[in-house]
Amino acid sequence: MFIVSFVLMGLEMTATRLIAPSFGNTVYTWGIVISVFLIGSSIGYMIGGFLADRSSGSQWMFWLYLLGMLLIGMIPVIKNSVFPFLEVLTSVLGTTVGVLILYFIPNILFSIIATMLMKDGLEEVVTGKVIGNLHTSSALGSVLGTLVTTFLLIPFTDIHTVIATLVGMLFVAFLIYFYLHKKIKILLLFLPTISVLLPFVPDNLSSFGLLYEETSLYHDIQVYETDEFEGVPGEYRYLTFGNDDTIQGIMNMEAPETLLLEYTQHIWEVVDSFAANSDRIFMVGHGIGSLTSKFESEIEEVRVAELDKGVLEASKKYFLYKGNSVEIGDGRKILQEQSKLFDVIVLDAYHDTRQIPFHLITQEFFTLTKEKLQDDGLLVINAIGRPKDDLLIESMYTTIKSVYQEMYILAERDEDELQNLIFIGANDPLDMKKIEGLNDVEVKEGELILDGNTKLMNLN
Repeated sequence: MFIVSFVLMGLEMTATRLIAPSFGNTVYTWGIVISVFLIGSSIGYMIGGFLADRSSGSQWMFWLYLLGMLLIGMIPVIKNSVFPFLEVLTSVLGTTVGVLILYFIPNILFSIIATMLMKDGLEEVVTGKVIGNLHTSSALGSVLGTLVTTFLLIPFTDIHTVIATLVGMLFVAFLIYFYLHKKIKILLLFLPTISVLLPFVPDNLSSFGLLYEETSLYHDIQVYETDEFEGVPGEYRYLTFGNDDTIQGIMNMEAPETLLLEYTQHIWEVVDSFAANSDRIFMVGHGIGSLTSKFESEIEEVRVAELDKGVLEASKKYFLYKGNSVEIGDGRKILQEQSKLFDVIVLDAYHDTRQIPFHLITQEFFTLTKEKLQDDGLLVINAIGRPKDDLLIESMYTTIKSVYQEMYILAERDEDELQNLIFIGANDPLDMKKIEGLNDVEVKEGELILDGNTKLMNLN
């Protein structure tokens, strides 16, 4: 009971790490994950109760155990094979289908097994003490499964090792239980052995050019190398958060000082055009460190908040970052703690590939940025969206405008195209003609975003 409960909760904690690169990590993600697991458990408990009363119950459990271990071991393989086809779906629908495909059947199978083990524990005598002990064992397994997976397995290993560890625990419990019941079939032990090894089957497509991979507390961090970017040959390295379609940062190792991504060039151009004499700048989001290094070379004092220690370590090891301006922690909290005022605050933070953490785009946060800026200071934000008919972009515009006297949105391409948009908040009017290649676009009013009122699905 203990190990089965441990594994089920451990699996649940891996869900968002596997889902987030494709569909985001929001409150809807957790709502779907928890609902799928509860529904699967309910179905499993009903079926388990029926099978536990049959004389062939232990035989059923033997085969269910083998099948369950095999399916859990295949989770990374199934994810790599199926998810590229699911990414055309909306975030909520894609998350639902993805969680069902990866976890629903294994959860049902081990919920069946948990019920049968409970019946087995009550076979000889039914007392309140025995019932309490069984439930305590299950609860402790669930608690430890959650804590160990969250604070030890995920931070210090990769997701494949986490899955393999959980399967390995089931394998040990399987051997002990069926050995004691003298029902081990030696020739069938190759199935659970294969199950433990399955998570390490490489995905040849996604591993092409892979230089580094780590599972941190917040991301699946991957560093790739390639000899071409946008048709230009070179010695390139780029960082992703487990999604091949979205690059978090890229560097030509032959010219590391060059800003390659358009939005980083635009952020630099905005700061250089409207705050050329800045002495102090604060950034939320470090990435590979290209912008951080650029600002460090030109501005006297640079402070950067980066949530993920793994991202900072990757930037130092693979992207030549040598500075000491980065502090690990939440950007809003670190900004709140600053005692001096800044000339520029730059927000370039994402908790997955496209979504800015909601607490960094609320009216309360923008009020904080204004309090931490000089009177002629600038707020510069990199956001992803469409200038036209994009409720999140419209709501960000409305929310920033409720705090800053002047509000600008700069776009490079057509209004209907998904792209990086540069938001600028200021207290004095700015001359947008200074920025070549970017157009000042008008958007409609949206919802006001507050700490306690984040109705937009994009934010939740």
